[in-house]
This record gives sequence, structure tokens and C-alpha cells, in this order.
Amino acid sequence: MQKTYRIKKILNNNVVVAVNNFQEVIIVGLGIGFNAKVNQKADPRKIEKIFELKQEDAIRATQLVKDIPESMFFEVYRILENQSKDFNLELDAHAYVTIIDHINFAMIRLESGQEIRNLMSYDLQFLYEKEYQFADHIRKEINKLYNINLPEDETGFLTMHIVNGVNPKLNNKSGVLTDMVWDCLNIIRDTYLIPLKLDDVNTQRIMIHLKMLLQRVMSNQQVDFSENVLYNVIEEFESAYKCACKIQDYIENRLQVKINSQELVYMTIHLNRLEMISK
Repeated sequence: MQKTYRIKKILNNNVVVAVNNFQEVIIVGLGIGFNAKVNQKADPRKIEKIFELKQEDAIRATQLVKDIPESMFFEVYRILENQSKDFNLELDAHAYVTIIDHINFAMIRLESGQEIRNLMSYDLQFLYEKEYQFADHIRKEINKLYNINLPEDETGFLTMHIVNGVNPKLNNKSGVLTDMVWDCLNIIRDTYLIPLKLDDVNTQRIMIHLKMLLQRVMSNQQVDFSENVLYNVIEEFESAYKCACKIQDYIENRLQVKINSQELVYMTIHLNRLEMISK
């Protein structure tokens, strides 16, 4: 049975706040708010996207929508929607609004001659290749649509929003995560006294593992498997285990969390593989 949404507030011709069974949502659709009235049922034929948000997110999102030019909101929304399908990356509801708000602010900065460098763009390009490409396509589509020239630094900023949007449990920590991956690589480099070249497949493999580890730790979803292998790994891969313990200490101190023994074993196995290849 199709849900019925009653309009609570009209934000613009294409965006309304509506309610279904006391659940407040934001609905986007071409003309959804045009000639509509409060308490009227939202026309299901015009509904393109329904954003279910927590109350505090809904309040903030509502204000952001009101602050963004009406035509721009819908045009950029369409770009995000199409690109997310092309890249098979599903953004959470709040990400749409924050990305559109960021683009609006970036365009204002560009017009006033303010330029902000993104010192993490190079790192993000390696750690989040797919998300970075997604962000760069968005930037290019925006430039083409509005005949402007948002710089490549904006791709890095958009990438951070996208990473948070496809991993909402990270709670806007993509910048911290990226910084920590490089710190962990430095620990590995200093422990083994080996060069870690970014164009080397083995370096990229350990970077991906570190990124996934940190994402699991930050979102409280650490791996959980039988501990029977724990002591065998510790005894067999002693030097890799010592390096894993250094990384564990760093992450626990930085994030104030505990890394379980299964994650430590998993990290040790990956480090041993790098160690064997590097000899």
C-alpha cells in the first residue's frame, strides 16, 4: 500500500516538508510544492525522492533548503541523483542537502574571488578513487551547467562529503580518517624501514585495509570471528604482530576506542604479507 504524505510546509515549488504517521520527511519532485497547500496530500505522481531524517537533521536541512536558490537546489539535486546511479553509490538523505549547500557556498566564494586550497585532495584521490571520480563528475557538471570554473580543489571537498554520505556512521570523520591512514603508513614505514610508494600495488593494498579498518572502528562494526587462530598468528608472525600493536596503540589513543583481538589478527596477517613481499 502506497504511503500518504500530508504537506506540513512548502519550502519552494520543488521541495516540501510532509508527514506520514508522525514521521516528518522532506519530499523533492518537480512542481511538488507549486500551488500546493498545507495539510493537502502530496501528489504521488510528482514525488521523486523522499528524505527520512532525524528531527535535528530535518530542522537543519529545512533551513538549508530555504537558504539555497530554488532552481539551483533542484538542478544540483538532479545531477547528484543521476551521478549516484551512474557510479552505483547511494548517498544518505542528509548528504544530498549538505552537498548542495556546499556547492552553493563554493559558487558564492568563486564569485567573490575567494579560493580555498584542499591539501588532502591528493590523499583522497588514492584512498577513495571511486568517490573522488564521482565528485569530479559532479564538479564538471556544475561547471558546465552554470558556465563557471570551480577549481579541482572542490573535488576534494565534495569527496569528503560523499564519503560521509555513503558511510553515514562515520559522522563526518572522513578528514580524520584520511589523516590517520597516513600516520599508520608512517608507523609501518618506520618499523620495517621500507619505502611505501603510492603507485605500488602492495602499498595501495595495505592503505585500503587501513582505511576499511578505521571505517569499521569509527562506525563500531569491528570484525568478529573465532579466536582460535589468534595465538598461532602471534607466534608465527611475530614482527608483523609487533607492528600491528603499534598501530593499535596509535588508533586507540587517537580515537579513544578499543580494537578487538580479531581486528589485531586481521591487521597482523596483512602486515605479514607486506613484510614477505618487501624482503
